[in-house]
Amino acid sequence: MLLRVKKFSEKLLLPLAKKLTKIPANVITSLGLFFSLLAFFGFIFQNLIIIIICLFLVELFDQLDGVIARLQGPTTLGAFLDSTLDRIGDFLLFFGIILGGYTEVYIGFITLVGAFLTSYTRAKIEALGVPNLYGVGLLERTDRVPIILIGSILQIWFPTAIWWTMVFLAIGTNITAIQRIVYAIKRFSVKSNK
Repeated sequence: MLLRVKKFSEKLLLPLAKKLTKIPANVITSLGLFFSLLAFFGFIFQNLIIIIICLFLVELFDQLDGVIARLQGPTTLGAFLDSTLDRIGDFLLFFGIILGGYTEVYIGFITLVGAFLTSYTRAKIEALGVPNLYGVGLLERTDRVPIILIGSILQIWFPTAIWWTMVFLAIGTNITAIQRIVYAIKRFSVKSNK
């Protein structure tokens, strides 16, 4: 929601996606997880070049897999893998930031809780009959990786940039989770009262 990445990604990536339609979308999703793993090691060894390149590729593949999936025809397995591998990727990124010493454990933990609640509340609300929760809440999952990427780039000049990025994400992800809980209460209270 904050960066509206998803809104612009399809138009930008559609020409590339059309050229890659012979590659299964699940392979593209898996590549995103692979680069999340590399970014994890980049954070642990505090190698900003690897971190920045890998985060850029994580975001690219995260957006590209959805565009390719829509061209190929979405599948249930693809939707499951996309969501599940994204959660693993999130964990790797945040855990890498913690282990690399870029933030305190409690800030990392609060951010992890907010990130997973943001994703869980979306999945649960959509499973209960809301067709698409996109746009509800301050920080979508599609906002988090670009924000970490921006923080990592700023880290080149400002040695506390990733720390501040994590503080921002700790607050933003938990606000998003609360916004979605409030949305669910309002939405499902209306249905149950009918």
